[in-house]
Amino acid sequence: MKKFLSVMAAACCAMALNATIYTCHVKVTINGTVSEQEQVQVEVNENNGAYDLNLKNFVLVSEGVSMPVGNVTVTGVEGVDEYGFTKLNFNGTIFITEGDDPQYDFWMGPMLGPVPTVATARFIDTAISGDLFIDLSSTMNQVITVSIFGIAPGEAGGIDGDVNKDSEVNVADVNAVVDIILNK
Repeated sequence: MKKFLSVMAAACCAMALNATIYTCHVKVTINGTVSEQEQVQVEVNENNGAYDLNLKNFVLVSEGVSMPVGNVTVTGVEGVDEYGFTKLNFNGTIFITEGDDPQYDFWMGPMLGPVPTVATARFIDTAISGDLFIDLSSTMNQVITVSIFGIAPGEAGGIDGDVNKDSEVNVADVNAVVDIILNK
């Protein structure tokens, strides 16, 4: 039993090592109305070439009103290497789960049931951009686009903002970020 628990603990640690948390700017468009937020955490986990993207405890803020949505997660998406970036494409159904932030008693996302979603993302260790297209036109008469762009904190001994890992923050980092945004 001890051996089994040790193996499970090692597996959990290994999975945690493959997680990157990006601090993102998020733009949500619902039927043409735009809401933007800063400092939203997006977690990317890798497991044998398959990736999970998670906007944990996502709260939509629109016109100063907070609407707790929940955990928006796209799971098991195969990553494809493209020009040094990992690219993800997903077209399927997700389920938004209840968040665990104690300041909110109610999360709207779980009430939606299966949510048809198309998602794309491109990332490297230090930067991410992506879009989720959620079509709720048949149930709520809404079409939602969630666009993210963000950076991961600098690695130990690294420099925040050093996207291309040349130990300097300079115009080459800006070019790398622009390439991510333009999906090059």
